Amino acid sequence: MRRGVVLFITLAILLMLGGIVTLFLKEGLRIKKSVRENIAVIQTNLLLDDMSGFLKKQNFSQEDIFYGSEIPVTIDLGHLSGSITLTSAQSHININKFLKSVMHDQQALIGFLDWLDTLKLKNRSLLISILLDSYDSDRYERMNGSEIILQKPWFQNGTIANEDALETILGYYIELSGDQNISTKRWMKIFGFENDTIDLNYANSDQLRLLYPDLAQLAIDTLSKHDILYQNIDDIPISQESRTKLLQKRFGIQPTLKTSKIAVTIDFTTAQECSGKMGFSMHIKKKRISSLTLSQIRCP
Repeated sequence: MRRGVVLFITLAILLMLGGIVTLFLKEGLRIKKSVRENIAVIQTNLLLDDMSGFLKKQNFSQEDIFYGSEIPVTIDLGHLSGSITLTSAQSHININKFLKSVMHDQQALIGFLDWLDTLKLKNRSLLISILLDSYDSDRYERMNGSEIILQKPWFQNGTIANEDALETILGYYIELSGDQNISTKRWMKIFGFENDTIDLNYANSDQLRLLYPDLAQLAIDTLSKHDILYQNIDDIPISQESRTKLLQKRFGIQPTLKTSKIAVTIDFTTAQECSGKMGFSMHIKKKRISSLTLSQIRCP
């Protein structure tokens, strides 16, 4: 009897010690990962300082930005490696300016509806209602269920501030409609959240259809090829009638043929095998850095 009690106590102690060892191992791994992440954050700060300092010393021409657009350049700083890409920061339609026009300008609304038709959505009216109800500040529903804030109290109506906010809106539409025909990636290529200008040298066919619903298809095809950098409106090989429309302000957006701000994206991996993505904008004349973004840093 006594021997059984001793054996039981010994087994219990072993199990307890095993649990403690497992706990320490798990905690050690957690601490190790946390240290890696902290080191990675420090290194990204150094990366931002290094790259922004380097870029500020460069004199970018319109040709440099256009012909080098989206071409990744490898970087290796020893403690950190990856790639950097540059393009115009004026390559998106400000969705807030555009939605404001859709609310008050019949031509903007018709053009938006026509473009949405090309997406083959299940419920075009619901999507527009959700977008406009998200953009305006009131809580009155245009359609049943179209006010996100009534279903998700943490959601904020008003200015659509970033990609996360737009993804939430599009995700809510998918949740409500079951429509899988909508591509958030496509929307992110079209819409931005800050600038009120767009360099037509970087505009894609979706953006051109939204801004110029009355523009000839041949003109849209010519501009969206991106074969040549156009610096003068008369250089664009389209009809005079189409050219006269191009630089007129459209739905709160001012088209231009000159980039004054570049967008920089850096994909990186640290020596500790942590990875992430950083982005920022830089005014090419004033050398001012803005719109800094940093993805979640992932460590093994």
